[in-house]
Amino acid sequence: MMLAGKGSQGRHWLAALAVALLVLLLASAWMLHNHQSPPQIQGVLMTQARDLPAFQLTDHRSEPFRNEDLKGNWHLVTYGFTHCPDICPSMLAAMSSMVREMEREGSPYADVDLLFYSVDPARDTPAYLADYVTFFHSRFTGLTVNGDPEENATAFERGLGIVYELPVEDRFGNPYDEDNYPVNHGVKIYLLNPEGRLQAVFDPAYSDQGMVHYSTRQLIQDYQAVRQYLPD
Repeated sequence: MMLAGKGSQGRHWLAALAVALLVLLLASAWMLHNHQSPPQIQGVLMTQARDLPAFQLTDHRSEPFRNEDLKGNWHLVTYGFTHCPDICPSMLAAMSSMVREMEREGSPYADVDLLFYSVDPARDTPAYLADYVTFFHSRFTGLTVNGDPEENATAFERGLGIVYELPVEDRFGNPYDEDNYPVNHGVKIYLLNPEGRLQAVFDPAYSDQGMVHYSTRQLIQDYQAVRQYLPD
C-alpha cells in the first residue's frame, strides 16, 4: 500500500510539473508576441495611441462629424485645400490607389476609411468638397469646420498636429484676391485606430529635386505593418 501511495504521489507531481511547464511555455509565447519590436515605417508609430480633443466638424454631406464618428473603424486622414494645384491631389490619389490595390490583393486590412480635412473653409464648402473628394474614391469623406470655426478647427488640428498658413500678401507685398490665394500647409497622413485615437503618422518621400510625394506601395507596406503589429 505504501508503494502504491508513493506511485500515486509521483504521478500527481509529474502532472503538476507538466501543467507548470505548459503555463510557462504559454506565458513565454505571449511575451514574445506582445514584446516584438515595432515595425520600421516611413513615419512614426505610436505604440500608445493618443486621444484627440473633442471636436465637431461638418462633412461633405453637410452632416455633423464628431469624435464618435471615428469609432469602429480605421481611418487615414490627410489635409489641404481643394484649390491646391499639386500635392493635395497627389496625396488623395495615392490614398485612393492604396485602398484599391489592397482590395485587389484581397488584403484583410482594406477596410480603412479615408478623410480629407480642408484648411480653407472659406472656399471649401461642403458642396464643393463633395465634388472634390468623391472624384478620388467613394470612401473619402470631406471635412470642414462647423459652428465656431476657430474653436473646432483648433481642437481637431491640435489633436493631429496639422500646420498651415494662409498668406495675405505675395512675396512682392501685393495682397491676394479674395478668392485667389494659396495655402501653405504640411504634408502628412495620419492613421486613427477604431477608438478614434491617433496611432501613426506617415511621412512623404522626397525626390532628387526635393519634391514631396507619397508612394502607394510604401503606404500599403507601412499601413499593413502597423495593423499586423497591433492587436485587432
